[in-house]
Amino acid sequence: MTFDRVRSRAKARAGVAAFCTIALGATAASIITTAAQSPVTALETPSGAGSNTYAMATGADGKTYLVWIEPAEPRGHHALKFSRFDGQAWQAPREIARGNNWFVNWADHPSLTALPDGTLVAHWLVNTGRKQGSYGYGIRVARSTDEGATWSTVFEDGMKNVSDYAGFLTFAPRAGGADAIYLNPLKPDEDAPAGGHEVEHVKTLAAVSFGSDGSMKGQQVVDADVCSCCMTDIAHTSSGPVAVYRDHQPGEIRDIAIVRQVNGRWTEPRTVHADGWMIPGCPTNGPAVAARGQCVAVAWFTAAKDTPRLKMAFSEDGGATFGDPVVIDDGRPVGWPDVVMLEDGATLVSWLERRGEGVGEVLVRRVSPGRAPGPPIVVAQSVSGRATGVPHMARVGDRVLVAWRRDRVLTASVPIAAIVP
Repeated sequence: MTFDRVRSRAKARAGVAAFCTIALGATAASIITTAAQSPVTALETPSGAGSNTYAMATGADGKTYLVWIEPAEPRGHHALKFSRFDGQAWQAPREIARGNNWFVNWADHPSLTALPDGTLVAHWLVNTGRKQGSYGYGIRVARSTDEGATWSTVFEDGMKNVSDYAGFLTFAPRAGGADAIYLNPLKPDEDAPAGGHEVEHVKTLAAVSFGSDGSMKGQQVVDADVCSCCMTDIAHTSSGPVAVYRDHQPGEIRDIAIVRQVNGRWTEPRTVHADGWMIPGCPTNGPAVAARGQCVAVAWFTAAKDTPRLKMAFSEDGGATFGDPVVIDDGRPVGWPDVVMLEDGATLVSWLERRGEGVGEVLVRRVSPGRAPGPPIVVAQSVSGRATGVPHMARVGDRVLVAWRRDRVLTASVPIAAIVP
C-alpha cells in the first residue's frame, strides 16, 4: 500500500490475568445477528445538514455527549454544537461557539467531556490570524459550569503558528479535573518565510492537566518526535493516565507508542507492538485506548509489509507491557478504531471497513483476551474514505452508541448483548 493510497483512504496473550478475562453468558451466546434482523437502532440525531467533524464520549458524570461542527450563517461561518443523551434520545442541541476563522477538518475533530461535578470542557481549532498555506491554527479549550449555556476560554496553544498547527487533542476526565494530550509543533513557526510551506511538520506529543476550575495545572512534552497528523487517545488506569499515539522513529517507522503517568511523572515512550510500518508521511490513522483498573486495550491500524490490518493488544499491568496483538478487521480495513472496555475485560471495537470501490461499513465486534474475536455487526453503510469521518463509540448502560457521518453526523444504538464473543 502506498502512502498516497493510505492517505486518501484515511487515520492476546492467553496468559492475561483472570480479572481481565470474560465469562460468557448464555444470553449473549443465544443472540444471532442477521441482515434481516439487525440489532442496530438508528437514533434521531440533532446534527444539522452538512455537519461534519464530530466526536462522542461519556464524561465522568456518567452522561454521554455528542459534539460536532456544522455550517452556520452568515456564509462562511461554522457553529460548534453538542447534545447530551438522556438515556433514550439525544436532547436539543446547544451551541458552544460560532466563528468564521476556524480550521474544520474531517480528521482533527473537536471534543467535549464532563467532569464529575458536571462541568463541561470542550475544544476546537482556530486559525491564528497569521495563516499562510493550509494550516496556521491552534487549540482553544473552553469551560462551562451551567450545562453548556455559557462558555469561557481557559486554554489556548499553537496561536503563534503561521503554517504549522497544534491539534488532535483528546480529553480524559478525572476527579478534580481532566487530563489531555495533543500534537504540538517542536517550536512555533512565527518567523517562517512569507508564503508558508506544505512539508510535513515536526510534532511533539504534549500533555496538559486541568483543575476543576479550568486552570492549567501542568504542561509538558512527553515525546519530542511523533507522527504529525494521527489522532491521539488517552484513558485512565487505576495507576494514572495512559496515552497512545502514532510515533515517528528512525527510518520512517510509524508504529503505535504508549506513555504512562506513574507517581505523577510521565514514562519514556514505549512501542505497543513493533509492526515496523515504514511510511514516508503521516497516514492520518491513529490508535484508540480503553482501560479499567490495570487492564488496558489498544486498537490500531497498520499497513506494514503492504498489508492493511486492524490490530488489538491487551495489557494486564496498566500498559507497561502488552501481549501479542490479534487481528480484528474483516479483511479490508480502512481503520480509525474506537474502543470501549466492559467490566469483564472484554473490549468492543468499532472501525471502518472497505467493501467495494468507495463503499464502506462501520463495524463493531467484541474482542476478549486470549480468545478469537467475535463476529462483527454492521452498524451502518457509508463511504470508505474520509467523508465518513472518524467513527466514535460510547457506552450507555447495556448498549453502545456509535457515531459516523454520511451526508451529516449520524448515530445508532447497539445492545451489548448482541455483540457476541
